[in-house]
Amino acid sequence: MQLNLRALDLNLLPVFDALMREQHLSRAAEQLAMSQPAVSNALKRLRQTFNDDLFVRTAKGLKPTTRAQELQQAIQPALRLIQAGCIESNFDPGSSEQTLQISLNSATEYLIAPLIHKWLQAEAPNIKLQLQPDYLDDIPAQLKEGRLDFALDYVGFGDQQFQSLVMSEEDLVIICRADHPQLNGKITLKQFETLPQVSLTPRSSLAHKQSHLRGTPIEQLMGKDLPSRNLTMLVSSFVSIPSIITQSDLIAIVPKRIAQNFNRRQQANKEATLQCIALPFSYPKVCIQLLWHKSREHDTAHQWVRERMTKLIQFLPE
Repeated sequence: MQLNLRALDLNLLPVFDALMREQHLSRAAEQLAMSQPAVSNALKRLRQTFNDDLFVRTAKGLKPTTRAQELQQAIQPALRLIQAGCIESNFDPGSSEQTLQISLNSATEYLIAPLIHKWLQAEAPNIKLQLQPDYLDDIPAQLKEGRLDFALDYVGFGDQQFQSLVMSEEDLVIICRADHPQLNGKITLKQFETLPQVSLTPRSSLAHKQSHLRGTPIEQLMGKDLPSRNLTMLVSSFVSIPSIITQSDLIAIVPKRIAQNFNRRQQANKEATLQCIALPFSYPKVCIQLLWHKSREHDTAHQWVRERMTKLIQFLPE
């Protein structure tokens, strides 16, 4: 049955959106600056309007029904467009108190977080920055629902709902300690396959439901084409790998910028550095992509961040 839009109270839609995001009555009320009884009453009216329970109470809060999930697919992008048209046209970075939320991997965060903070302090000192890990549950959905503004990643989502912009190309290198007993500036494919390696613990497949990709950049890009490896250690972050390498005979594949930045710090402190060795096989181009949902395309604040980020990336250490 077709819904009569004239009979729909549009004020109920932000309540529905908040309930979908929070899946908890009191948290939704807090976010909306409404009383809990008022939100409860709005939910009752929503149920009557759409002839569905929409949310089922559980021990943890509210669980959306299938109908609620279907409605969110249409309602959430429409609300974002309305917000962009009515509010963001007046965006002033100097006075804005918005929160910028970006998901990214630990390696990119290590390199770019200081630059983002410095830029915001200079141009938008009241904007809050929240950097989220790249293993969040279903990043595409969070971008679509507005819980994330951007994702910085090596792979896209393979979905026309998302826009992307290549920010920078990234080289990969094999690192080992400077006095490694078997390596001196180069490595054979056989050595790569047999020497003990450290890598990242595979990230949850929920992070990219639409691409089903996991692990490090090289694992994501090459998949089954990646030569076999003797993985003897898995860690949670790229940032810890260089320090581990300097104190062991392990090798690892890391972004070149991570290795070079580590070596600069070690040299400044007169401490042990790493060898950076070219991979003994060809691999696809590694690009850092900025990803966002198409509903944010004409959002003035979003456009400002995208334009600044493309300039900011140029200052990444080589």
